[in-house]
Amino acid sequence: MMQSSFRSQHKKRLMAEINVVPYIDVTLILLIIFMITAPIVQQAVTVELPQTPRIQDKQKTDVVKPIKPFVISVTAEGFYKTSENPDRVLGQKDLSQLVAEVVARSQLKPNQPFYIQGDRQTPYGKVVHLFVLLKANGVSQVSLMTEPEEK
Repeated sequence: MMQSSFRSQHKKRLMAEINVVPYIDVTLILLIIFMITAPIVQQAVTVELPQTPRIQDKQKTDVVKPIKPFVISVTAEGFYKTSENPDRVLGQKDLSQLVAEVVARSQLKPNQPFYIQGDRQTPYGKVVHLFVLLKANGVSQVSLMTEPEEK
């Protein structure tokens, strides 16, 4: 008789609950993975949105005079010329003076576009170097000029 009463006292009860600890572990691991990969994904995708034509207000009566762009040409030999003074040839040592002139022009006329056109024989690094210098010095309206392909 003692054995039967001994068994009934130590009998374990069945649990009818779901063990959520493994689910919490998996959720935390996924959270950590997403936290690590989210900044990488955001930096890898850059999108240039298309621009739409501007609609001019019909009530506006004054005519806006278009601003003449300032063009910097990089010759095949690596020299620089500007649209304002095309006869003057600037070398690598005059680059800081050219950048200072463009920065001053961009501060006087914030909407003036600046274009860089490079000869096909020009080392690509010279064109990009000039582009990066202008952007780093606060010139926001700088672009590279190209020609469409002939078919």
